[in-house]
Order: sequence, then structure tokens, then C-alpha cells
Amino acid sequence: MKLLSFRLGTLTRETRAAILAAFLIALGTICLNQGWRTAGLSSIIAATVIGVAFYLFIIRPSRIPLDAVLTLRLAGGIREDAPRSPLEQLRSRGVATLFDIRNALEAAATDSRLKAVVVEICSPGFGLATAHELYELLRALVAAGKRVIAVLGGDQITPRDYLIASGAGEIVANPDTALMMLGVSAGSLFLSDALSKLGIQAQTLQWKEYKGAAEMFTRETMSPELRESLEAVIGDCHTLLTQSVATSRRMPVERATALMGGGFISVRAACANGLVDRAGYVEDVQSELDPEEKPKSRFVQLGRYLRRLSYMRDGRSRPRLALIHGLGPVVVGEGPMAGEFFSGERVAEEIRRAGRDDRIKAIVFRVNSPGGSAAGSDLVWRAVREAQRRGKPVVVSMGDVAGSGGYYVAMGADAIVASPATVTGSIGVVYAKFSMPELMQRLGVRVEMIKTDSVSDALSPARLMTEAELAQLNEVVGELYSTFTAKVTEGRKLDPAATEQVARGRVWSGVAAKARGLVDELGGLGCAVTMARDKAGLKPGEQHELVLYPPANLLSALHLAPARSEIPWVLSMASGVLQLPERWTPALLSLVTRSRALLLCPWL
Repeated sequence: MKLLSFRLGTLTRETRAAILAAFLIALGTICLNQGWRTAGLSSIIAATVIGVAFYLFIIRPSRIPLDAVLTLRLAGGIREDAPRSPLEQLRSRGVATLFDIRNALEAAATDSRLKAVVVEICSPGFGLATAHELYELLRALVAAGKRVIAVLGGDQITPRDYLIASGAGEIVANPDTALMMLGVSAGSLFLSDALSKLGIQAQTLQWKEYKGAAEMFTRETMSPELRESLEAVIGDCHTLLTQSVATSRRMPVERATALMGGGFISVRAACANGLVDRAGYVEDVQSELDPEEKPKSRFVQLGRYLRRLSYMRDGRSRPRLALIHGLGPVVVGEGPMAGEFFSGERVAEEIRRAGRDDRIKAIVFRVNSPGGSAAGSDLVWRAVREAQRRGKPVVVSMGDVAGSGGYYVAMGADAIVASPATVTGSIGVVYAKFSMPELMQRLGVRVEMIKTDSVSDALSPARLMTEAELAQLNEVVGELYSTFTAKVTEGRKLDPAATEQVARGRVWSGVAAKARGLVDELGGLGCAVTMARDKAGLKPGEQHELVLYPPANLLSALHLAPARSEIPWVLSMASGVLQLPERWTPALLSLVTRSRALLLCPWL
């Protein structure tokens, strides 16, 4: 049976369909010769239906005209991965994901039927690392000889949006779009005084001096250590931004630096300064590329092009690489009913299943997370180790941020790939407890406790923890830190002293992390896939299949969390005030308002 399955797997989709149709026709002919008219005609009709259906639903949708133009729209709300539950799939039907966009741009570089790519950019809201990855993909298209045009739309364009556009060969901007060339910045609100006026007190512990995730609740200004680490990260990101723009726009770095921090720039001024080639609209670009406006348009949207890519895989069985996502704050147990987070239990189970799947040759683990639950992070770390023991290489691809718990889940992998602008590291532990006895007294709220020991109400919001309780808890947090750094030493093969030097809660850019041995390579998801191929032992030129894991189907959906509701407007407004990513705000607020030790990095 295995031999038959292998032989069928080596045949193309068309060959298998032709064999099935030929078999039915032969069977129908035999039946007719035997006088079994109904059975014979039914068999021949079935063969005809298979042929027609194969053409209508497989071949025809995959066809694109010669000299086709691929059109993409990058706007707000683009997900990193495809929705997993059936309800979310229906709700987001037709919406592109970053996974889809990467696939399309990588394939377009070698597609002989595509002559151009038009990318419309309307405030997609990506982080700098994601923006740089898309920039590199567009640059690769230009290098491959494709005409690539970026169209800037929307009310305003940030430096991150512009970085994507600068990867194209030509930039067109809507005349009414404003370029907000405000450079790169990072910071935090400081709520200590505000909380005090409300009658709320925060008690925090941190290991160690750079672990500033809870400073906003206990300080009125940024600590020197946190300022030092953020200045270094911002400096690396600014260098990446200006050098990338200078290279693609063919201008001196000094000129690009001045323009990226030039403030508020109109499209007219942007054209005069070489940031934009001309003012115009996406319709102008389309008319230029297809002036005759033929009935059969040469413009191909993303969904149609993805069907072509699916058809071009020809149905042959190939070695599989599993792509597993860990996106958002790490939680253990049930998460909030809105926003993005990743459950330590669920992701760990996905990794274990991929490790047991004989069809999977290696695992690519995409991480875009500021960390969170220590227990949830440890579950994922252990699952990675278990997959490796089963002989499955694990390669991590870091997104915009993979810090603290986001680094914890990655540190045991066979290799780690980060973008130059990824925020990573933050190897440390933080604890926060909020008490509000003064506020409760103002509101007339009284609390009476019946307890067996003096510490039984230590986590009650009605009182502060004592110095003795804090000291005891500090020892526990210190042990968590020691466990974290010991696993970094083991996974990254560092000397304990070297680990301590890069730990202490400090965040690093991807560039700085590579220089210190925290990551192996700089690049995007494509680089991680290449490394996974090598570690799986695939030969150069041997084709593979990158599959979202677990595969989306009704059976697997039963094991997934239910579809998440929209983020309430109150939390959406809070995300703007607190300068947090909107999709992560529900989970982050849930994490920091509960008394627990956290592997959480400061969000930039």
C-alpha cells in the first residue's frame, strides 16, 4: 500500500486525473460491449464530468495572460497567518495575509508570465522588521527584471510605510497624501503619579537592571539602563531605515537621513527631493500598463495569483516543512475573547504533532511576540526540544518583536533567524502587583479576611505586600531568571558569563543580537525556510512544500480556540493612549493587571 501511495505521489495532478478518466472510459466501453448500457453510459459520463470539472475548477482559474500585472494592496488589518477557525475564515474571506503576500512576491520573481507588480500602500501598520522584509522582497523583484511600482495612498505615510515603497523601482503618490517623515522613536507613558492620585499603588520586582517592562507603573521617568538599551535599538533601526532608503533611491546616506527626519512633507516636496517619482493615482498606473483596456484584463489580483501558484505545484508529493505561528502575547490557560495572543498549550501541541508527523521533515516556527506567561513560554520551549529529539529540526523566524517570553520559546531551536530591526532579547523576569486600599477607602469599600496565615491575603488588592513577602517573592523571581539564563546558555551554546552579559533584561535589535550570538542569521521567513531545508537534508534544487500547521480543516478546527470577537472601542482607545499594538492590548492588559511573574519585554 505504501509503495502504491508513493508511486501515485510522484504523478502530477493532471496525470492522475487523466488516469482516472481513462479508467472510467475503459470501464464504460467494456460495460457497453457486455450490454450493460446504463452502467457503461454512467461511467463515460462520469469521466466527462471529471474532465470538465478539472478544467473549470483547476486549470481555468489558474491561467493568467501573458505580460500580466500582479496587483497587491497593503492596508490596515493584515494578519500574519491565515485564520484557523471556520468562523474566522468566513469573516476574513478574501483578505490577504502576510503569508500569502510573501508567497506571491517570491514566486513573481521567476514567473515568466508576469511583467510587472503594482503595490498599493495605505497605512498597513507593519512594524519596521516586517516593512524591511517586504522591502527586500520588492528589491528582489526589481533585480529579477520586473517592473515594480509602489503607489502611496491614504491620508499619511510613515517612514515604515515608505521603507516598503522604496523597495520598488518607481514610487507614485496620491497628491493629497502627506508623508510623515518623523524618523524613529520609542518611549513609554509613566503612570506612577497618576496611579497615586487614584489611590492605586504598584509593587514591582525585576531581574535585572534593564528589565524595564513595569517601569511605567512605578517611575516618573525612564531609568538610565532602559534608556541606554532603547537608544541602542533605535539607533540600529534608524541606520537600517536610512541606509535602505539611500540604497534603493540612489542618494547619499546623509541625504536619506535628513529626509527621513525631515518632518511633514507634501507630495510635491517629496517629488522635488527624490522621495517620490511622480504624483498620481493607482488608476493612472493601470492605464499606463494597459492603455487599450482590453476586455480580458491583464491585471491579476492576489487571490487569482495564489490559485495559479497552487496549480503550479502540480499535485506531486514533496517533502513538507511545517510552518507554525506564535503570534501575540503568550498566555497559559484561557486568553481574552478579543485581540491576538498565543496559547502556550495550543502552540506546544501543534509543535508536538508536527514532530510526530512522518510527512514533516522540519519545522519553521514564526514568532512575533512580546512574551508574557512564563509557564506558557516554557511549554513551547519543551515542545521544541521534544520535536528535536524526534529528529525534526526547528528553525525560528522572528518578526517585529520576539522578546522575553518571545525569545524563551525560540532559544532552544536549531537556528534562529531575525530581521535586522527585530526587537529581541529582554532575557529577564518582571513581577507587578497592584494594590488599592486608598481607592477602596474613598469608595467606601471594606474588606474583611478570614485567613489561616499572615500571608494568605498577600495577593489581595486591599493591601500592600510586606517587605518580607516581597523579599521572599524576589527569590522566586530570581530562580526564574536563573532558569531562563541557564536555558539560553544551553540552547545558544554560550559561556554562562557571556549569557549574563547579554541578558539582564536588555532588549537588542536583530543586528546587535546576531553580533552577540543570540540569533544565527539576519533575514526574513524565506531565509528561515532555506535553513530548515538544509537542516532537513533536502538537496539543492529539490522542491519542498511549506504548509501551515496544523492544516486548516474542520477536524483540526475542533481543537482550536473559538473565533475572537472585535476589540471593544474602550480597549482600542486605551491602546492609543498606552502606545500598545491594538491587537495585543487585551492580552497585555490581562497579563499585567494580574499578580504574576512575567517574561514580558517593553514594547517600542
